[in-house]
Amino acid sequence: MKIITIILSAIILVGWTAMPARADTTNDTEFVNRLVAVFRDCQKLEPGMTRAELVQLQMFDEDSGPLQARDDHSFKQHITFQYRSCSLIKIDVDFAASDSKDERPTDIITGVSMPCIDARPRR
Repeated sequence: MKIITIILSAIILVGWTAMPARADTTNDTEFVNRLVAVFRDCQKLEPGMTRAELVQLQMFDEDSGPLQARDDHSFKQHITFQYRSCSLIKIDVDFAASDSKDERPTDIITGVSMPCIDARPRR
């Protein structure tokens, strides 16, 4: 019986010391509030808006990646944008098919993804 008590005490002691300390709730609250603000900004982008309206929001830049020329304005039906305040936050935008080979301010947004964090290293 004494051995069982010692083993149970050891298990409880190890479990208690292995528990992580509670994070500072002040910082957590600030962080959560900032994330909520970012998600609200991203929700301002909706299907039916035009490319010009997306530009007027002044919250997103096209995430061209390392292989695409920055001055390439050819029409792409699916584009990933990055949030200006944090380039790790990405949002995918789909545009209606167009006869034009170039982007136009009147291009209509047909779909918008949920924001996501893309922390992959860029080369």
